[in-house]
Amino acid sequence: MSRFRYLWATAVTRLDPSDESRTGNIRLAVQRLDGQVLKPGDTLSFNAVVGSRQAPDTLFEPAPVFSDRGRVRALGGGVCQVSSTLYAVMLLTDLQVVERHAHAMPVPYLEPGLDATVSNTLDLKLRNPHPFSVQVRTSVQGRRVIAEVWAERPPAGKATVARQASRCLRDGVPALQVTVWRVLHDRRREKMSEDVYYLAR
Repeated sequence: MSRFRYLWATAVTRLDPSDESRTGNIRLAVQRLDGQVLKPGDTLSFNAVVGSRQAPDTLFEPAPVFSDRGRVRALGGGVCQVSSTLYAVMLLTDLQVVERHAHAMPVPYLEPGLDATVSNTLDLKLRNPHPFSVQVRTSVQGRRVIAEVWAERPPAGKATVARQASRCLRDGVPALQVTVWRVLHDRRREKMSEDVYYLAR
């Protein structure tokens, strides 16, 4: 029996299987991330675990990505859905977010403010502040990308997410300003991010 007996949180995003290369990239990233253990004080780097998408020997294929130029094809397209699903589940725990970056535009699989883009220079890093270990489990089941956090001990309580979004103009372009808080079990509110998403470029 696994020592990680307690399910802390689950996040699910919908997978569009129409692009086989994108789906393959997602499956590869999920496979590399699944089962990662964070011992007390450990920090998980998404890029270190999943690996470079631009390396000469990469197994990742060109597929659509969201960039500041809109939707383009690049190596590793789809991997950001995995990092975003992982970030979304971390928001439902009291694990610490060391580094996270938002997309330039809203993505179709998560509400604005809950996503996490990654690249050669942008990473998602998460830290375990507890005196016991936790485990990340990721999978693709049908048309769903699933991320879970399991632990050796039960959680102190459930965390939830609160969002506030308002339309604005940024550089003369319609945009959405989004603030996200994590509401912990003792009702403390932890401000997690304040992002601006362009609605048209």
